[in-house]
Amino acid sequence: MTRLELSELGDSTADRIMGHRPEVLTAWDGLRHALVGASSTLSPELKEQVRRTLALRTGCEFCASLGRPAAEQPSRKDSLAVAFADAVAMDHTAITDGQLEVLLEEFTVPQVVELLTWIVFEYAGQMLGALIGDEPATEEERAAFAAAVTGRPGSAT
Repeated sequence: MTRLELSELGDSTADRIMGHRPEVLTAWDGLRHALVGASSTLSPELKEQVRRTLALRTGCEFCASLGRPAAEQPSRKDSLAVAFADAVAMDHTAITDGQLEVLLEEFTVPQVVELLTWIVFEYAGQMLGALIGDEPATEEERAAFAAAVTGRPGSAT
């Protein structure tokens, strides 16, 4: 049970909460599609590891229930993105110029912009989930999420 009643608009619980403000839901969905659409400069796998890393710290039970980050990342690029996301979640005010410079050794400026925006977008969405008391995902929700992330129906995390 969430802390706020659900609207009729939206698919997920958080979307149905935002559905009380349809223009907010529309804008939120627009940003989501811009970040995961065809013009994305970062891989879906990298973004999912960042999302999972943030979920360990945001307090959103639904978000955390969708999977834990991998113990080891497949590349330096992925490792840097995950470590940076973790640092942001711990204390965004402590991020240094040096940390961004390290990112720029592996990522282009457009990729860094997308990474920063993805972190902020996911953190905000997960914080909303925590604030509304979103409950852990059901088995069906986990399967649908995994399929959406991997692009394969029925895959699980």
